[in-house]
Amino acid sequence: MRWVITADPRATNIPNLPRPTAPRRAHCPIMVRLRPTPRTTPQDHGVSHMLNIGFIGLGGMGLYQCDAFNDTRGLKVFAGADLAAASRKKFAAQYPTARVHQDHHDLLADTDVDAVVVATPSAFHKPQVIDVMRSGRPVMTEKPMALKVTDCHRMLDVAAKTKQKLMVAHCRRYDPDWGAMAKVVADGTLGRPILWRHMMATVFRVAPWFLDKKIGGGPMIDGAVHNHDFANLMFGKPEAVQAGSIKLSKSSAVDTATAIVHYPRGNQMMLSWSWGAHGSNAFDVLGPRAGLTNGTGQLTPPKSDGDRYGYWCVTDDNRRQRLIKYRRDGKSMYHRQAEHFRDWINGKVKRCNTPGTTAIQAVAVAEAIFKSAEKGTTQKVKW
Repeated sequence: MRWVITADPRATNIPNLPRPTAPRRAHCPIMVRLRPTPRTTPQDHGVSHMLNIGFIGLGGMGLYQCDAFNDTRGLKVFAGADLAAASRKKFAAQYPTARVHQDHHDLLADTDVDAVVVATPSAFHKPQVIDVMRSGRPVMTEKPMALKVTDCHRMLDVAAKTKQKLMVAHCRRYDPDWGAMAKVVADGTLGRPILWRHMMATVFRVAPWFLDKKIGGGPMIDGAVHNHDFANLMFGKPEAVQAGSIKLSKSSAVDTATAIVHYPRGNQMMLSWSWGAHGSNAFDVLGPRAGLTNGTGQLTPPKSDGDRYGYWCVTDDNRRQRLIKYRRDGKSMYHRQAEHFRDWINGKVKRCNTPGTTAIQAVAVAEAIFKSAEKGTTQKVKW
């Protein structure tokens, strides 16, 4: 048995939580503790049949992940940890056989836990993911991977040193709806270059930390990071960003911003997101041959399709429309994501669809957006 020394960052996922700055000792002491790291590996527990999953962070997204993992064959909601008593109580009620902890270090000391999902606020992903990997376990962390590119690099360094698998929950890569969009872009139906536009506006009040600059980061990194990552999938490595921002609330984070992200071969993504005011939503993909919108447009799908299919509508220059349909099998993108995590751990798939080495690029886009909006200049995307 070997021993390591760890520091407890006292992260939490409840509203009105303290900022992750150097805390007063009376409020958040650095706790030095000796704990054994498990000698076992997931394979020692016969994970080809069942994986015991521990969850760090039992708030809204944590419980959502629990539901998806619980409904996925070969995965068991085995343990959960959260500093908030109310979150622990809700988790225990939903999963009465699961082990419940206040401190995530206690969860990691449990050698029966095979793999871990981290679903705490973004600022705490780095320290907690590193703790998991150092305990000898594969980990899936919620998006964004971290709030800074430098933090992502630190996580990747530890993954390399510990030889542990690090997956990021960029769930849209497992979404049949967005997957169908990507296929239309890839097959040349719309032509080249492509402009993907997404505009949304709402007053976001799920929890205060989402609009805390140091904890959640605001919509351009917590919400639109889905777009950053998926545009990287469709178009390749991001090159440069032009952005502007405006404050519509009293939050410390940028609550409203517009950005154009440039990609190879002239492709672009245009985002205009606000979590500071209610407004309109728009989503389309434009090319020189046609445009693509979600839904059936002015067409009516065959009654024989029933509820088995979803649709995108292609409209050409002459306003002629046709439907692109994709099969729905009842699995959500979160279930598909859980299956992929399971299969990557078990070795059924050799390559992760959303590894940390890819997820860092989405954080880099968000970082460039913030810099461009602040300085008023075009920023290269660097990672």
